[in-house]
Amino acid sequence: MNNYFMETHHHEWILTNRLGGYALGTGNLINQRKYHGLLIASDKCFQRKHLVSGMEEKVEWRGEVIHLDSNNYSNCIYPEGFLYLVKPWLRPYPIFLYSALPHQNSIMIRKEIMMDEDSNTTLVRYTNLGHHRLHFELHPKFSMTLHHDLNNPGSLDYEGFETKEENLELQSSFYIKRHSNQFEIYGALLGGEVVSNRYVFYNVFYPWEVMNGYPGIGDQISLFELRFDLKVGDSASILFSDSPLPHPDRMIDKIEKRYVDLPKPMDYPTLPDEDDTLLSKIDFLDSILFKRDDYMNILEFSLKDFLANDDVVAGYPFYGVWGRDTMFVLNALLHSKNNIDQIERILRKYSRYIQNGLIPNMLPETGREANYDTVDATLWYVILLYKLGKRKQKAIYWKEVIHLTEEILSGIINNYKYPFCIREDGLIELKEEFAHATWMDVRVDGKPITPRSGAPVEVNGLWYNAICCYEAMCTAYNEISEDHYAFESNIVSLKDKIYKAFQKFWMEDFLADRLVGDDQIAEIRPNALLALSLPFDLLSVDKLKLVFERAFKELYTFYGIRSLSPRDIRFRKKYYGNQRERDHAYHNGSVWAWLFGAFCGIYLKINRGVKKDKELADELSIFIGTFRNSFMRGHIASIAEIWDGDCPHFPKGAPAQAWSVAALYNIESFISSIEEEKK
Repeated sequence: MNNYFMETHHHEWILTNRLGGYALGTGNLINQRKYHGLLIASDKCFQRKHLVSGMEEKVEWRGEVIHLDSNNYSNCIYPEGFLYLVKPWLRPYPIFLYSALPHQNSIMIRKEIMMDEDSNTTLVRYTNLGHHRLHFELHPKFSMTLHHDLNNPGSLDYEGFETKEENLELQSSFYIKRHSNQFEIYGALLGGEVVSNRYVFYNVFYPWEVMNGYPGIGDQISLFELRFDLKVGDSASILFSDSPLPHPDRMIDKIEKRYVDLPKPMDYPTLPDEDDTLLSKIDFLDSILFKRDDYMNILEFSLKDFLANDDVVAGYPFYGVWGRDTMFVLNALLHSKNNIDQIERILRKYSRYIQNGLIPNMLPETGREANYDTVDATLWYVILLYKLGKRKQKAIYWKEVIHLTEEILSGIINNYKYPFCIREDGLIELKEEFAHATWMDVRVDGKPITPRSGAPVEVNGLWYNAICCYEAMCTAYNEISEDHYAFESNIVSLKDKIYKAFQKFWMEDFLADRLVGDDQIAEIRPNALLALSLPFDLLSVDKLKLVFERAFKELYTFYGIRSLSPRDIRFRKKYYGNQRERDHAYHNGSVWAWLFGAFCGIYLKINRGVKKDKELADELSIFIGTFRNSFMRGHIASIAEIWDGDCPHFPKGAPAQAWSVAALYNIESFISSIEEEKK
């Protein structure tokens, strides 16, 4: 029980919509981040507003009172609602079971949180699973500020709000507008009444913000009290939205239908039965809660959490839309037949932003211009165009993307705008001022922490593969079309040149991380894995084996792949401290889950056709087993961005990262395809 509590305390649940809005919290519902809350709304430009932090929840029966909520303050947690928590479940949506102390079947309350797919609307539902009629008094805690901000202590004392409430026979509603920023909240309560009030929750403390060197104290305000009684077996539903709710009952039905086909955990608490054995049916032994097929459904739904506005959010709660991350998610979604049209729409969207052969690293959002500080994102884009074409096998598609790919590759070859060039030997070289233009892009005081100036290994692996993909596109078109498409000779003539020059990276049993001139920068990093896991090979199988073996010894962990070998003097054991300290560790040892994709890809290149399919599936399952077990046992709802480089366990960085989930889904989809072939 204590072990489960600790696991869920450090892991977070997440709900998202298709706009970039979200709800986020911990397994014990104590808000540890300023980003935690029931409703963080987003517009189509990913401008996000933190509207509802949570609720104060008081439950009464026979004169006894329990509080379900908990707040962090600098010197305590009050009230101690987490003590009444019997068990949380993080998927398919957050579910919490509460009871009186000691935990007993006679007082049982199930709380569920869900989110609408198409609007910024959150549903909170309470169900009485016990034996007694219960009275609830709830005070929603409103933040109503930009999601990166906090309400400074005392700032809400004299803040102006416009409020309205209406109580009808079957439903009640409420409305708030904050005068200073015009943010609005619309709410509805089915089965109770709404009463106006006003008081402030002062100095709420967010320890994870303080640990990261940020301000971590802010105020919240309550402007209404929600009251209702629940008979045994009855439920009450509350809606929070940033837009009017003309038909709350229809909205509730719509939200519930979003989740109806998703599997629930095996010990999901249902209405009381004649045997009065609800508590005995709850699993406290950390057993498997989702079967294999159910887990795959949950995992796919977790991947789709990041789809928004026909784009891909890189991670919650910190990030918006990133081009490189988008390509990884779309690549994973190719395994799902129902997503082909959306994948194509997103790729077309990026084609409209191409400048001098590059797609943006970040799309324009919240009023900012598109950012083109990347070379590799564009090359991932070309490879994905090719992979999508293999799925579609249509001449009209091939012809369109051939022209697009020619534009991209010619733009790179003839680049005059960005600080990179094509060397005499055909390799792409980044100038000093563009040394941050790979996925290792962190800069401190304007200088890259892990400079990639010269010829980065993965960029040139991608460069070779992009040209091979172009050649393969033309070949595929000529095979199914009556027309004959002639290759652009200035593009395909580079292929053999790059292949030969790439051998300069070889260092006995690994690849140099980059070349400065022809000098090898001998850093053992996962970029070698990225370069060698791509569709078109640059090394022999024997050399691939050596690379894989060294990566397994020095870079592999149960949570992902280290960004630098522990044998390197610059290796940072922990991702911890303020922004500057964390930035120095970010790509110098921190473990990244998304790199499992490249690691497992090389393993398959080496062993497919050599080992039996079952053996391949079993060994891949071992590599990613920690994440699989965590999902199937209900410990996690998504996959985080990074972990410590030494003794990784607790997630760091963004708690839900798109390409982390994509990597796991990619590998699991391959394992499932092997298992399906054997049936």
